[in-house]
Amino acid sequence: MVKKQPEWEVHIVPRSTGRHRIFLLTDLKRKVLLVGAGLVSLIAFAAIVITVLLSFGITLGMDQFNFVELKRLRVENEDLRSELALVEDLEREVTLGEEIVSRLRGMLGIDLAEERRAEAERILTAAVPFVPGEEPEALELTGEGATYAPTGPAVGRTSELAAYVARAAVQGLSTPRGWPLRGWITRGFVPSGDSKHAGIDIACDEGRSVSATAAGVVVFAGEDRHYGLKIVISHDSGYTTTYGHNSKLLVKVGDAVARGQHIALSGNTGASTSPHLHYEVRRDDIPIDPTPFLEE
Repeated sequence: MVKKQPEWEVHIVPRSTGRHRIFLLTDLKRKVLLVGAGLVSLIAFAAIVITVLLSFGITLGMDQFNFVELKRLRVENEDLRSELALVEDLEREVTLGEEIVSRLRGMLGIDLAEERRAEAERILTAAVPFVPGEEPEALELTGEGATYAPTGPAVGRTSELAAYVARAAVQGLSTPRGWPLRGWITRGFVPSGDSKHAGIDIACDEGRSVSATAAGVVVFAGEDRHYGLKIVISHDSGYTTTYGHNSKLLVKVGDAVARGQHIALSGNTGASTSPHLHYEVRRDDIPIDPTPFLEE
């Protein structure tokens, strides 16, 4: 005799008036429903777990990306700080160079031309390499010449800087420029031939002040058979300048003179027929035309 499976009755009774429903659930149907409910629950749980894992993975990935980005930004920030420090150091170098140039100008009592100042700035900002970690300290000018006394940890650096500026200043100040006195040229430069003339003659009144056209040292100051009272100045740039036919000499051999300094009074001494100044410019003892050097 086959045992009859128990059946369950499920009554669905609406609270309001309506149709009363009755469902019969056999043991097999119950098992099917239980299995189905279990599968649905398992799928729902798996979906929740997957969602949580994905969310955690995305968050972890974003955190890792943010960490890498933060590290990159920190490196860039350090680079910017280093570049800023470099710019500040260069600014200090330029300021120091300008101070040196200013002291040189004041010491020599002569104003540097604009192109010479531009040349000095170019040397300061381009020719001198920057050495990180060095701080420029005080720099002093001592004595009457361009003697520098740097102090502090950057002695070598500031000495090199001072040397560049000093060379630029000396080169500019010791190159002939300008008129030794105002007048008009009555005889020009003739490099060769029967009428050879090693300089130019500038007509002027007697007793006018004659000025040195470049800084240098007097190597001759005295009587010359042809040029009368004559002065020869040697300049560090390789030039020499000559001033002849003077009536009075205001300097002597060995004197250091600055550009624009009065060195003599014009006259008519030597082989001369009227008051004028004979002016020569030589480079490595070779006469060259002084006319281009007359421009201020």
